Amino acid sequence: MAFRPRGTAAPAVALAALLALSVLSPAWIQTTPRVQVVSPKVLARGQQTIERAPSGLGWTASVGVLACALAGLALRSKRSSGLRVQALANSALDLTPVLEELEAPEQPSEIEVVDVAPSRAQLVRGTAAGLALANLGAAEAAVAPEWVQYDLNTGETLYDVDFDENDPNHGFIVGARALFYETRDGGQRWVSRSFANLGKGEDISYRFQTVSLNGDEVWIVGKPPLLLHSKDSGKSWKKVPISKKLPGEPKVIVALGNGKAEMATSSGAIYVTENDGKNWKSQVSETIDATLNRVSQSGVSGGSYFTGSVKSIKRNSKGEYLAIAQRGNFYLSFVPGDTRWVPHNRISARRIQGMGFRETANGEQLDGAWMSLNGGVVTVCDKNTFTDLASDTKELFQLAKIRSGGIGIIDVGYRTPNECWATGGSGVIYTSKDGGKTWAFDPSATDLPCNLYNVKFFEKGKVGYMVGSAGILLRRTFAA
Repeated sequence: MAFRPRGTAAPAVALAALLALSVLSPAWIQTTPRVQVVSPKVLARGQQTIERAPSGLGWTASVGVLACALAGLALRSKRSSGLRVQALANSALDLTPVLEELEAPEQPSEIEVVDVAPSRAQLVRGTAAGLALANLGAAEAAVAPEWVQYDLNTGETLYDVDFDENDPNHGFIVGARALFYETRDGGQRWVSRSFANLGKGEDISYRFQTVSLNGDEVWIVGKPPLLLHSKDSGKSWKKVPISKKLPGEPKVIVALGNGKAEMATSSGAIYVTENDGKNWKSQVSETIDATLNRVSQSGVSGGSYFTGSVKSIKRNSKGEYLAIAQRGNFYLSFVPGDTRWVPHNRISARRIQGMGFRETANGEQLDGAWMSLNGGVVTVCDKNTFTDLASDTKELFQLAKIRSGGIGIIDVGYRTPNECWATGGSGVIYTSKDGGKTWAFDPSATDLPCNLYNVKFFEKGKVGYMVGSAGILLRRTFAA
């Protein structure tokens, strides 16, 4: 793309005119009327007044100084404009390319896993309702009447929870400061684990953002950029080296089977490995930055000369992606088979808070997506055309009826095509029985001082989890 600074000729013309004026000034100054300069003391003495003609040399020097000053300002403005233009050019032309294939720079290193002290290892429910349920028989506790809090004995933020579809009793929870919990009994009790040599002696506090299980395969993505892999259900782990040529930082990863996984980065790069992370093959031809900057006008509000990252990425079981720009001013979609992300305008002036697919946990087909906006607004789309290039998002997404009081909705999970749950700031929980069109408040977390960031359902929708700040973990069981 060619960048041409506009308006840079004006300072040059002004400078030339001022220089010409300074050179010709003696000629036209001489034709000006003479000015009488009278001193009060002279008048008082009665002496004759003296006529003094203006000095052409003085005017020439003044105009010359003024011209130099203006020339300096013009050159400074031109230089600043040039730097801005160059910055835009660099953002559009010198972006980190998406290489078709990446190779790990070194071999994976073994990571030692240890159990935390017993005082923190064996964890049980922390609320009175939870303790009461713990004393019930398995049949009586099969369906919990409300969301139950589990005490993980930590005040750190929890970011993700996942269970193995083949073994619903085995699951993991990850969070800030390398928090890592494991359960082998379907979430009744959680054991805190720790990686002994993760930082190699360096003072690094990793934040585990995503965990994914598939049989014996377990993957964890962390920040600063970190990729952990286990091939024996979490008994032993390896730290997978990340190529420096990877655009962005790992954001989301999904375990797809024996040695296979798919990873998406903060720059929109999508890579697949089939050999435990040794080699990665790209699924897109360019990053989100390059897609938006490839043309000067992308048609997306706030998208021109876009630089930065996405703040949220969601993937469904079909391999489709939804991403939200860091500032929340537009969203992007990716469908397998395409080579680029497709940008889409937001539906109103409000920033996008969260977004995801309306994929049900029980496996029933449900089209569309949900989108939350700043101020506690929730919208729902019941068609899959929201990923089309020419889609009119204002027509597709309809406002839902929810009394949020302005508190932001962060995540939404669909248990069935009709029943879905929403979580947000200040521990708010809402439920809908009509696919997300109308919402009712759920008081389960009213007294919890936290933000709930994630809601997920497992075992075909029979078990649900919510995780958030202050180490909050909520669990609930449902009927089929």
